[in-house]
Amino acid sequence: MEILSKASLAAGIAASVAKSTISYYVRGPKCASWPLWFQIKHDAIHSVVKKSAHRVVTDDEIDSIDFAEIAADNRKYDLPVSEIPPSMGSFERGIIDVSAVPIDTQAFAGTGPAEKELVSLTETDLSKSSSERRQIAFDIIVPTTLIVTAPSAFECKPLNSNEHIILYLHGGGYALGSAASHRGLTGRLAFQSNLRCVAIDYRLAPLHPYPAQLHDAFIALQYLVQQGFQPENIVLAGDSAGGNLVLALTMLLRHIGVPQLRGLVLFSPWPDLVSQRPSIRQNDKFDYLAAIPHESPLCQSRLFYAPGRPYSQELIAEMAHPLVSPINGDFKDFPPTLIQVGDKEMLFDDISELHHNMLAANPDRHGSFIYECYADMLHVFHQFLDLPAAQEAFISAGKFIKGL
Repeated sequence: MEILSKASLAAGIAASVAKSTISYYVRGPKCASWPLWFQIKHDAIHSVVKKSAHRVVTDDEIDSIDFAEIAADNRKYDLPVSEIPPSMGSFERGIIDVSAVPIDTQAFAGTGPAEKELVSLTETDLSKSSSERRQIAFDIIVPTTLIVTAPSAFECKPLNSNEHIILYLHGGGYALGSAASHRGLTGRLAFQSNLRCVAIDYRLAPLHPYPAQLHDAFIALQYLVQQGFQPENIVLAGDSAGGNLVLALTMLLRHIGVPQLRGLVLFSPWPDLVSQRPSIRQNDKFDYLAAIPHESPLCQSRLFYAPGRPYSQELIAEMAHPLVSPINGDFKDFPPTLIQVGDKEMLFDDISELHHNMLAANPDRHGSFIYECYADMLHVFHQFLDLPAAQEAFISAGKFIKGL
């Protein structure tokens, strides 16, 4: 049976490649700048994702949904491991002992729908015995220059009292991805900025819904501070859901009173979990994201925020909270931010409005909020590492970080 399944998959891939190739040469590329290899990859991903989005499930079936099965399928079809070119750097794995990172639960007061769960998650971590203590795994990525000059660079300790470091939060809709799937991306970001980068494996939905991811990201930042890094020397970076998490974490840190971070780098961030802006429909034929209606219990934002909870206006209102949908937050005195977006991605309007909100809240600091739009590019085009636009974006991000 497994052999037949693999044969069927191989046949499907071959058919998709042939169809894409013929279309490319007969009708031309779907976007002017797309090379053939990119259109083939796009069409394959687009076909699979859009087909899954056509499955109609309503709240009438919500009690029969097996979220453990969904999580298992996510692991089965997870984003593949990506490699760091040896010429750019290398990585080693590390572990954060969660219970060893001090957290004052009183600091979470006033954080809206996150408050109760952030406190509960912290108390659960602290209640575990020594043999059950929870850990957060991470990559520490070191660019080649530091590997040569700093033998202790793979230890998560400052190399000097003023060292800057990147904390990277990966994308994947809060359901997929890992530090490993983003090594090609984080390796290039570390290389171009000449900084070390820590990329964590935060908990994933639907088995670990909101705010588990925010809790892990907060612990990771507190861990870096505990290790000796100054908050004002930490750059937060992330793509897609990781971009959402970067923004939410920044707002949480400001609420708590943590000093201003060095800056933010956002690759195609997901700023609004309840958005219905026009580009979601207009760019559907180009982008590979699935636009599942919020009324469906399989909607990505619902699987992240409250899997199994029926649709209601109260639910939508909660999901519009700034620590869930940061586009609705207060950006006054926000850290310097670089936003990179593709003009063919479904979240284009959301990301453009995010930048507009940052500018509107900081009329005297427009130069601190940089918006770069890449023609013909899709959501997190950075993951297609050989695209000229992706290479250009990494160079630009490196220059931005160096200039902070």
